[in-house]
Formats: sequence, C-alpha cells, structure tokens
Amino acid sequence: MKAITMKKMIHCIAVSSALSFAASQSMAMEHQSTNEGKEHSKMSHDAHERLTDSQVIKVVSTANNGEIMQSKTALPKLKMDQTRKYAQLMINAHSSNEKKGQALATRLKLTPQASNISTSLQNDSDKIVNKLGQSSAVDKDYMMSQVKVHRKVLMIIDKQLLPNAKNSELKNMLTQTRTAVAKHLQMAEQIVAKMK
Repeated sequence: MKAITMKKMIHCIAVSSALSFAASQSMAMEHQSTNEGKEHSKMSHDAHERLTDSQVIKVVSTANNGEIMQSKTALPKLKMDQTRKYAQLMINAHSSNEKKGQALATRLKLTPQASNISTSLQNDSDKIVNKLGQSSAVDKDYMMSQVKVHRKVLMIIDKQLLPNAKNSELKNMLTQTRTAVAKHLQMAEQIVAKMK
C-alpha cells in the first residue's frame, strides 16, 4: 500500500514539476526582451504554432534557399576575400543541406507545407536580397544580415523545429543543421568584428 502511495506522490511531483517548467518557459517566451521589438513578439507568437513534420521541412528548405539566394546576390559585388569565401561556403553548405532535406522529405513522404514561420523567413530573405541588390556597402551589409539571419534560424530550430519534429530522422537532420548554423553564425560574427 505504501509503495503505491509513494509512486503516486512521485508521479504527481513529476507532473507538477513538468507543468511548472512548461509554464515558466511559456512566460519567459512571453516576456522576451523588447530591444528587437517586432521580431521577438512575432517569434513569441509563432512559438505557439504547432508545426507538422511537413511544415518543419518547409522551414528548413526556406532557410536554405534564402541563404543561397542572399549569398548569390551578394557574391558578385563582394570586395573582401573573406566575405567572398563566406558567401561561397553558404551557397555550398546550404545547397547540400537542401538536397539532404529534399531526399529526406521524399523518403518520409512529406510534402512541404507553409507556416507562419516559413512565410516570415521568406519575407526576411526577400528584404535582404532587395537591400543587397541596392547596397553600396555590400560586404558589411551582407555580413550583418548573415549574423541576423543565422541568429533567427538558430532560435527557430531551438524553439520551434526541434520541439515540434516527430520523426527521429528529421530530428537528427535538425540537430546536424543546428550545428552547422551555429558554426556559420560564429564565423559571421568574427568577420563582422574585424570590419569594425
């Protein structure tokens, strides 16, 4: 009898702790710093979006294609050797990741579906491409946008994609993508730091 009661108590404590943690995470998301106002409130709103695996794969694809387009737009105008190498790396790395994502989607029979998150990423990318097309300081504008984009994608992977992905192969791909995005962000930050 005591063993059953003890098990029930432990279970109740575990459930209570999990609910408290979830509530505190939700509250933390709601009360994010407002120094980047709209973007953070938009991300907080999107955090409540429940994504299917088809929507997750679409977000990854949108991020990859955005990076490729931004880098291809900037590359012919870039003057610094370091930024040119970075842009070429982004084209190669994101093209490779896009191929892996497409192969995985085909294997898992996932048809990519748009979500608020993929639409937001696409809009951001379109704005960056337009700005780079008109920029007179392309090296700096390109690298600053790379820092911003990679930070946003990292946050999306951590807060939306990994928690929502159900398929283990998809989760594995997201984990590998996260490692690459973190590395790209670090490289971009180092290049920007040298520009100042």
